[in-house]
Amino acid sequence: MLFLFWAFMAVGLTAAAVTSRVGWPARLGFGAGAVSAYLLVWWSARFWWAAFCQGRREEAVAEPDAWPWLFPPVIGGVVLAVSGVGMLSRGDGSGWFGLGFGLVFGGPSLMMMALEVGEWFSGRSRRAPVVPAQPVEPPRPRRDWGPIGR
Repeated sequence: MLFLFWAFMAVGLTAAAVTSRVGWPARLGFGAGAVSAYLLVWWSARFWWAAFCQGRREEAVAEPDAWPWLFPPVIGGVVLAVSGVGMLSRGDGSGWFGLGFGLVFGGPSLMMMALEVGEWFSGRSRRAPVVPAQPVEPPRPRRDWGPIGR
């Protein structure tokens, strides 16, 4: 479902960036949102293809990183916040909606992106290779019955 949602979102943002009659900052925002949505669609298709294609490998597909999922909300939130501030600076009171929605929409994703960048630079994101768990033999029952047959 998210794959289809982001595919339609990417097409819509592309159409808005190409055909809209707004200034270049809004077109740049629409274009950045479209590019990030296309990247998310590509990443999602690649991940699901690797997970479900015929002739897949013995090992599991690696868990996805948070990067592709953080870009579209962050870019959308920044675009909404900047356009809200621009509307407020021109005296339009409806800019509060754009500013508030941009902070609610992009704020948590922006914080997660900052944490991801901090983890990336600290070197903690280097994960140890996953070693498959060895089957553990259950403990054998203890038979301490003494001498049998006497």
